[in-house]
Amino acid sequence: MSPIVRRPEPARSAGGARIAAGAPGVADAIGSGGGPVPPRPSRRAMGATALVLAGAALVGCAPRGIGGAQASGTPGCDVDPALRGTSVTLTSPLTGVEAERLEASLEAFTACTGINVVHTGSDTLEEDLRAGRHGDLAIIPQAGIIAELVADGQLVALSNQVGANVELGWERTWGEAGTYDGTLYAAPLMAAVKSFIWYSPSAFSEAGYKVPTTWAELESLTKAMASAGAAGATAGPTAAASATAGATAAAPASPGAGAEHPVPWCLPVADGPTSGWTVTDWLEDAILATQGPGAHDAWASHRVPLDDPAAVRGLDSVGSLVLADGHVLGGRAGASAMTLEEAATALAEGRCYMVHASSSFETVLPDGSADLDAFLVPSASDDETPVLVGGDYLVSFSDGPGARALAEYMTSAEWAQARVTLGGVATANQRVDASSIDSRVGRRATEMLQSRQTLVRMDASDEMPPEVGTHALWAALASWAAGSLDSASALAQAEKAWPTT
Repeated sequence: MSPIVRRPEPARSAGGARIAAGAPGVADAIGSGGGPVPPRPSRRAMGATALVLAGAALVGCAPRGIGGAQASGTPGCDVDPALRGTSVTLTSPLTGVEAERLEASLEAFTACTGINVVHTGSDTLEEDLRAGRHGDLAIIPQAGIIAELVADGQLVALSNQVGANVELGWERTWGEAGTYDGTLYAAPLMAAVKSFIWYSPSAFSEAGYKVPTTWAELESLTKAMASAGAAGATAGPTAAASATAGATAAAPASPGAGAEHPVPWCLPVADGPTSGWTVTDWLEDAILATQGPGAHDAWASHRVPLDDPAAVRGLDSVGSLVLADGHVLGGRAGASAMTLEEAATALAEGRCYMVHASSSFETVLPDGSADLDAFLVPSASDDETPVLVGGDYLVSFSDGPGARALAEYMTSAEWAQARVTLGGVATANQRVDASSIDSRVGRRATEMLQSRQTLVRMDASDEMPPEVGTHALWAALASWAAGSLDSASALAQAEKAWPTT
């Protein structure tokens, strides 16, 4: 029997019907960065949770056992032998490779407890949770829905052992994000740095381009790349250096996938009913980079409206950088139809030079993409720019002993270490040894999340009421990317959805 069973979701789900993590060779394949590409990426892109962290003090150290908290030495493994052969159900937004890696990370739990884990990956998690379609436990990337579930009395308080795991592994603010009226209902699991721009160092080197260190340099680099494509030749260092932020590139309006020379950007907007969420990440990074954390914090907390002039300027900055003629693969129509996996393939094949995506973007990269790397979105000033961060939280709908045991295991340092080793995620858990992470970007993201010096801001859209941040804003920005709304109109449309009470 497979220790981790993926329960098939109805036809609307991309999870598929098969036994995943226990199949021969699965752990080996995904551990090496291979495995099938999911039919479409989950919204997570390592998710986003609901708070703003300013100057979070996160310090890394090597993993170690809880030390006496469990008789077996591994949290969650000291369970009643009568539970052997029973099952615990787990719901998440994870499908494809992400689901397989999650399932592989739980095989040790079944080995030590005899409890089978039945995992369901859903592409409609928010709707499922509201309708009561969930397992004993769930992994949730939107904190707005967590607050709803707590208010509705659906969630069970997490155990003292889970609380101890969180306290030992995470800086206090992460745990406070899942605490309501003094009770811990949601425990941090995984994290990602979202302020990355993925690129090919070899492609940059061959063309004579350098990684930009300021927003102005990013603008100049983009225009140099677009000019080179329009001229039918790859620009060298001189051309790249001569491009200025005020220069206008004579470039074709909509270079297609078959263009001979790479365009600067791929912009993946399409993701079914959640299309547009990638643009929210771009918008927030642009506000942070060009106007600073104060403007971002005011917008994220709704101290100013969503269509505040600062936000409009931020979205205009994204538009002039990424969506100007000749800047994006396929033009606006191509961006609106492009998925995250398609952007990953285009980047790997050299059809575009850059993609803005989180540290978990490596999950959808095709085989043979080891050359790809990422740099942080550069700031417009010399001041340190906060990085945008997302995180996933574990909640429980059951107070049964099996559910408690699994929650205690999944919040332990042992599980966190096992999960990051499999790839595709980073963590702010201070007890994880970041040096053990094979991925350059994943290791760098974890080190940043663990560092006292990193100034962090959580993704704001998932901090907003769900009807705004995960519906109206995404839809409005998808329309903006398609060209049917300008920046002010798109943000005004999202602002209208903000609840009045």
